[in-house]
Amino acid sequence: MRKKHYAIGLVLLATAVVLSGCMTTFASDSGRLAYAEVEGEAEGQVDTSESFMYIIHPDLVPLGDKYWENVDLLLDPQLEAHGGDAVTDLEIRYGFTAIDYILSAFVPIINWGTIEAEGTAVSR
Repeated sequence: MRKKHYAIGLVLLATAVVLSGCMTTFASDSGRLAYAEVEGEAEGQVDTSESFMYIIHPDLVPLGDKYWENVDLLLDPQLEAHGGDAVTDLEIRYGFTAIDYILSAFVPIINWGTIEAEGTAVSR
């Protein structure tokens, strides 16, 4: 009987971890970026994400690029692929996924995070 309770508890814990994650979302629903109206012909959907690693805190000791400080690093390759030069309806999510959380739990010194961006590429 006890083994059954432990098994159920482990299944519930595993389900909670798989479905968990934490993202902060920044969005521009109106297409107004940098206080300007961006108009142009839609060239396609931009949908990209990058994982990053850090020690202690992402701003203190990042291991690689700080995509959250320079979103152009994330968006420029997508814009070039679609032939656009701006993004409207931009939505940026920054935080960790369930996989990032599990990796960080098993390796406590190094932590993982994810930044995602999506919107519509336009050419002006």
